[in-house]
Amino acid sequence: MVSRKKAKGKARKAKKEEDKDVHNDSSAAAAQQREQEGALEAQMQRLLIDSLPSPCKHGFDPFPEGHICDRFLRLYLETFNASSGNSSINAILKAMKAVEDKYPEVLHDSSKMKEILSYFSSGGTHEILNEDDDAARTTAAVIVMIEEFVAVRVNETQAGVQLQKLMEMVISDDHTLVSFFRKRIKCTCLDKKHKEVKSIKKMGYCNNVKCPLPCGKVERSKMLYCTRCRDAYYCSRDCQEADWRGHKKSCKKTAEENAKFEQEIRIRNHNVV
Repeated sequence: MVSRKKAKGKARKAKKEEDKDVHNDSSAAAAQQREQEGALEAQMQRLLIDSLPSPCKHGFDPFPEGHICDRFLRLYLETFNASSGNSSINAILKAMKAVEDKYPEVLHDSSKMKEILSYFSSGGTHEILNEDDDAARTTAAVIVMIEEFVAVRVNETQAGVQLQKLMEMVISDDHTLVSFFRKRIKCTCLDKKHKEVKSIKKMGYCNNVKCPLPCGKVERSKMLYCTRCRDAYYCSRDCQEADWRGHKKSCKKTAEENAKFEQEIRIRNHNVV
């Protein structure tokens, strides 16, 4: 027989234990709910991130570290940067000489050179999109130099490097610059920019260093060129005549190289037939 006092004490104790169990169950349930909500939020964040477009590489597939093309580019860029105190044209020529001496097998491999050019095309596009047009102009000149080298030394489709093309890229207008890279990438990243600049007239560079025009720039469609060497362009006949004394020596040499090259091509084609 249990007294009423003891019975009430047991009842209160049982009640506390019951409340404690309910509280523990509630806490566990709340913790579990918070954990589920956290997992759901993390999942939503991952889905959101995965749905965002990744930064476009404009057709360039990065080289593995240590790949010969990676080493080629590192040497090129190191040499170029070390020569950056000079003119960009001289820096480009020095960098080209460095990789020619160290990695001639890359320069004579068309597939590798395609990848190298893709790297610079991607870089120039990125520079334009980041409004660093001066850097993009230098990158465009690098591409021209490489393409000229391949044409002369590898494919043998022309007699010599046309430095005029490099000069025109260094001072190129926005229309010329954007069009240059737009046709070299596989994406549409420059389409909007091209629409903005396509009304700008494409400009060329007068070979006369004393040309009275600002920076020697002239509308490309109105330019004249030396018919003897086909390597020097002018804004007018006056500039062509004014530059003749300085151009005469290089003109003769270039014309002779062109004639010799064209004769070799004719002989080669004749032998093939």
